[in-house]
Amino acid sequence: MRRIPVRCDEPAFPPMNMRASSGSSPLRRKVPAGVVSFTLKTPPETMQGDELLSITPEALAEAILKRRQRMTEHLPKTLQQRTEENNRAHQLASEARATLSALEADDSNATQEEVDRARVTYEEHESFRRRTTSRLQTVKNRIADCDEALVFWSTMSEGGWGHLLEDAERLNSGGASTYAKPSGGAELEERT
Repeated sequence: MRRIPVRCDEPAFPPMNMRASSGSSPLRRKVPAGVVSFTLKTPPETMQGDELLSITPEALAEAILKRRQRMTEHLPKTLQQRTEENNRAHQLASEARATLSALEADDSNATQEEVDRARVTYEEHESFRRRTTSRLQTVKNRIADCDEALVFWSTMSEGGWGHLLEDAERLNSGGASTYAKPSGGAELEERT
């Protein structure tokens, strides 16, 4: 297999086109160095077949592995923030639930307006609690996903390509492709 190095001397994207001032903002925003912006009228250039084939699988695996490692560096801080946010939301919802229950009690002399206000407050806090619980679970899922991806791409970067190349090796030796292989049910029907 011939390997062609990736050319790094050309930018991956065309230069950014600044939009004309519409008068709504007094100054044009400057894009920080290294950030490429585009509009729907000028989308970024995509890599063509030859460019994609010039990237080695090992280099691609290393790039993905580094990206996942960078993601995992930021996730513990995000997890801590989401946990604190979730704890606060649970506390607010519990306090609002207790207040509402106290006002709804038979021996309470609360007006209907106070009860309605307490109910609205409780519903807002409960909605916030559900959102924070969902956000926290999303971060936990992201951490688990990153851990699995790190293990997988570490194996790939160490040369564990065997299971991915089984189909290619079978085709090279004259075997059928995976699409041409009959499924177990189709073989049984043909035999009967």
